[in-house]
Amino acid sequence: MEDRKNEVAPCGVFCAACPSYNKSCFGCSSENQKQKRKSKWSCKIRQCCYEKKKIDYCVYCEDFPCKIINKKLIKSHEGDYRFKYRHEIPEDMKRIKLSGMEKFIELKRKEYLCKYCGGSIYFYSYKCSQCEREMDK
Repeated sequence: MEDRKNEVAPCGVFCAACPSYNKSCFGCSSENQKQKRKSKWSCKIRQCCYEKKKIDYCVYCEDFPCKIINKKLIKSHEGDYRFKYRHEIPEDMKRIKLSGMEKFIELKRKEYLCKYCGGSIYFYSYKCSQCEREMDK
């Protein structure tokens, strides 16, 4: 098992691109009990990885992609651009497997950084939090 990185959820979602990250949530991998957002504690994917399979990320599971991750993320909100990060999970998992978690995080940090002003780009709107320019599609 790798060390868990708070920026990446067990399912492979890049938590650092979530508008709640470091505000009301410290990431799906975080064990911090003091965060305001509590939904991660009941997440079936997180429970499966950490409690059932004893792995840090779904990419290391022989059943990936399973029914749970398909239903909850990969095949949810099909065609809705706001949720494109969910549909990228299979490709992101390949990147993690090929390059490792550190390189994956480095790549995602660049991807969600505004090329115009250096501000953060977040899920759902895919706009820069500072200059409000849209992320390239």
